[in-house]
Amino acid sequence: MKNKKIWASLHPFFEAGSVLGRREANRRFLTALITAEFFESYHFFLPHPDDCARLEEDLDNAFPDLRKEGRFVLRLHRDFAEALQKDVYYCLHLSDPIRHFTDAIRLRNAFSRRIFPVTAPTHSLSYAEYGENFLNHMWRGVTTRDVIVGTSACGRLVMQSYYDRLRRAYALDEKNFKAPCVRHIPLGVDPQLMPSPDEKDSLGRQCRCRYALGDRIVFLVFARISHQSKMDLLPLLRACKRAEEAGLRSDNYCLVLAGWIDENDDFEKDILRLVANLGIGCRLIPRPDDAARKALYAAADVFLSPSDNLQETFGLTILEAGLSCLPVVASNFDGYRDLLDDGENGILVPVIGPADTRGTDCLARVVPAAEYHLLLAQQSAVDVKAFGEAMFRLAADAALRRKMGRAGRRRVLAGYTWRHIVNRYLALWVELNETPCDLPDEIAARPHRAAYHPACPSYMDIFSGHYTSQVDAPAIQGKKLVWSKAGKAVYYGMDFPVIYSLTERCVRPENLKKLLFAARRPVAVAALREVCCGLSPGDVPRDEDFVLLWALKHDFLEFSG
Repeated sequence: MKNKKIWASLHPFFEAGSVLGRREANRRFLTALITAEFFESYHFFLPHPDDCARLEEDLDNAFPDLRKEGRFVLRLHRDFAEALQKDVYYCLHLSDPIRHFTDAIRLRNAFSRRIFPVTAPTHSLSYAEYGENFLNHMWRGVTTRDVIVGTSACGRLVMQSYYDRLRRAYALDEKNFKAPCVRHIPLGVDPQLMPSPDEKDSLGRQCRCRYALGDRIVFLVFARISHQSKMDLLPLLRACKRAEEAGLRSDNYCLVLAGWIDENDDFEKDILRLVANLGIGCRLIPRPDDAARKALYAAADVFLSPSDNLQETFGLTILEAGLSCLPVVASNFDGYRDLLDDGENGILVPVIGPADTRGTDCLARVVPAAEYHLLLAQQSAVDVKAFGEAMFRLAADAALRRKMGRAGRRRVLAGYTWRHIVNRYLALWVELNETPCDLPDEIAARPHRAAYHPACPSYMDIFSGHYTSQVDAPAIQGKKLVWSKAGKAVYYGMDFPVIYSLTERCVRPENLKKLLFAARRPVAVAALREVCCGLSPGDVPRDEDFVLLWALKHDFLEFSG
């Protein structure tokens, strides 16, 4: 391997839980990244040992040879600062910009020997509390090497709008409150998960037989079946009736609704009730696995996605449909317009949105996220008539379906596989590493470039009033400390200190013995503090007086006289 580079993250990317868009995208991204073999090793820092064990099992299953070679290093979050001093990272990449983006930059600035890029892609951006997270992104420690990656043109615009609005609202100047750069790299898909043209006929026939679809035109919706978090399907049912009015025979098509459905969601019952009332041929297929998903795409003739929810920022299913040679009818919304050329690989239908949402804005911080997203989505009006007419147009023209389907597959294979996306990230990281770093001198010049951030002030700047006095107070500095009876016993190996796992890097037995030896006779606190500063200066992170105060706390030191 020519380039010996280390990739790092504070997130696992292989996440447990129901397989939704973000989780699947993160898993596929990491798989494609490792397969590209650009990096020599991959370092993951995770919150809990159980998280490390789960990821280790996933990596063992996916990349057994690389695991045996020691290419994966799994440690805990608390080990990150120490690792920053020992290892030189090429970049640190997170699975989202909400968790740990600022923390990663702050710790990098404090402890790393070089300022490597910190990057993160966007997913959903509409949660009410995200403004606070993005406000924390803006500070003097951000450099030209730190980037938020918008997965769509809309996502990039949303991030830039957040930063611009926050700067205006809080009267923040750009010098002291720099925002990360915002770039655009889309998500991708894995061609092997979708039916190839050679597989499509046989898989499709099997699926049609399984679900009794016959030779009818199959309109497929594959999504989270939820009016609160993806799209309201009730207007789609109205669009089906509009398609019938345009000339589509009701016995000549079937609407297939497939995807994730929460077990306690009543929306499924509402859909089935309205389907029956309207006389629409419909199949509802909850939580299909990968094989069933592939078969459904093979069986379909047209893919539908009337997205109306601000949680949607990209549209992975549009890419899946393209790989499956399906023409698409979709709302002209969010990232969809990046993926579809109207009239080429699908038809984009207009969406009218509100001009003023102050009522919902006021509620957004006090009601559950699903509720305010629903209130916003119910004001996003996809043109039902135009949607129905587009459905009829494609149902009536097999040649147009084939032409658009082929165009969709060509478009995806030309630039939207995970191999393409990972190559764009690799190019971005190379570019950022070559970009001059603009970290301010007063931050870069501090010892360990102290982990400064305005939202993370020193605890002693805030809580000093809790204590009777502090170790650097003049009245304490002149006092003398000496080893206690217990401290002397520890030094001679007749007693053994209990050192908690979280403090073991700060209080090492060999350093404790050096401190106790220095205090074998009474010594001024000021002088003993100097001794502490000289104990293993490479140990990071460690508060300067930690060992001294710990020894005093556990009765290994005592005041003399």
